[in-house]
Amino acid sequence: MQRKTYLSSLVPISRRPRLSFVFRVASIFVCVSSLAIVVMSASRARSDGSVGRARVFVAKSPEIEPPLSAPLDYKWNIDNTHFPLLSFFGEHPNPAMERSLSYPMGRNRFLVFENLNYDEERDAYILPSISSDGVGTHLIEFEATKSSNSFVSMNTNDLRLIDNGARKIIRAGDGTSYLFLRYSDGEFRCADIRNVANHHLNFIYTSNGLKLHGVEDSGGRTVTFNYDDDGIASISQTWIVNAAALQKTWIVVDQSTKPLLPSNYLRPVEFTSFKKIPANALVREYTRDMTDSDKLLAKIFGGPNAVAAGNGFEPSELAASYPLYRGDIVGDDGEIRRGHLSYAVHLYGNSSGTGDSPLYIPPGFTLRSNEPSPTDAAITFYYPKLGNLTDVTLAVFHIADFDIQPEGDRVRIGNIGGMGGSSPLYKHSHIEFYRGNTGLPPADTRMRLRIDPAAVFAPTMQPKG
Repeated sequence: MQRKTYLSSLVPISRRPRLSFVFRVASIFVCVSSLAIVVMSASRARSDGSVGRARVFVAKSPEIEPPLSAPLDYKWNIDNTHFPLLSFFGEHPNPAMERSLSYPMGRNRFLVFENLNYDEERDAYILPSISSDGVGTHLIEFEATKSSNSFVSMNTNDLRLIDNGARKIIRAGDGTSYLFLRYSDGEFRCADIRNVANHHLNFIYTSNGLKLHGVEDSGGRTVTFNYDDDGIASISQTWIVNAAALQKTWIVVDQSTKPLLPSNYLRPVEFTSFKKIPANALVREYTRDMTDSDKLLAKIFGGPNAVAAGNGFEPSELAASYPLYRGDIVGDDGEIRRGHLSYAVHLYGNSSGTGDSPLYIPPGFTLRSNEPSPTDAAITFYYPKLGNLTDVTLAVFHIADFDIQPEGDRVRIGNIGGMGGSSPLYKHSHIEFYRGNTGLPPADTRMRLRIDPAAVFAPTMQPKG
């Protein structure tokens, strides 16, 4: 077997593989990366006499050198502990790592930086992924089964999801399990992956739970993502070979300066479709009429800087991980499926979704629920006539500071961003309209009762004052 040294940036740490020490070194390495690069360069001229030069046995093989048809420019070395947890096939990791890093899940590869989302109206879970060949984006959709708290992947049936409240577990046909936990912003992120051989990956997040800080496997290997204002600036790894703990940092560079892979490599997929209109969207364009309708809805329900999303499209400046289009889509079976904003409104304090806003409703309601619901702070109001229509129930979710106070030609009911509608990335309230005096309908019946907000309030209607 041919033997060669890694780049001189590999630094011997210790002869004894103490895993907790290795992980602490990785954390320190994040803070002193610039100094470490100097030290690593210096290691070219000297080595630790007690350990000898760190060597990795890397005879050319698919473990570190990709086959000519490799679809991705990285590889997870789960079963080969003599290599770092992640191998990169170029000199530098791809700068789009936050949007492209994936891990096998059934017939696809789920994107590890993305969240597991729940569509309340369809009672379905959605997980962004890419195809197994790495060349196309895909949404893995889990639909409810007859068994309580059990979901199955649509069309393929090779993945099952168990809903245990704050814990969601996905199981693949090969025995691999994926644990998703709810973090401080209410989002579900992957916390652990465990295969049938009991090898597992532990995903570690920053203290506020909003960024993936690193990954540690059951053998103590670590991957640390080091961020700057533009995203991931470098990736540090530690691993152990022949009782010597090694560490290295890979610098992420702009694509324009990144050494090109051979032409027979496929370009890594970047999952940017959240900010693009998906191919199966029923509506393909955010039109002038939609813009006017959303502006009117903002004037009716929000404060002076409020932004409404009531025509299937979220504000384009909303958090990068949030989808732009949330309206009707056409499923793989040809059926039309409602989205979260099909016949519903999101109200934000500003276009980025981070601002505050008072929350208003039109006058004229004759009945209302007594207090906000305990789980999503919702209040319903019944109107004999509302806007262009009669016999309408208005439901407002995520109300903060609930209090009914007339203000001019509107009624203030509190502020946006109540329970279930606020996170460090955005705050909002959710608004729906139903036919009849319904109160708050069960979730599985709301869709057929919903009324298009644009039909309730025509753009020619303007609130006074």
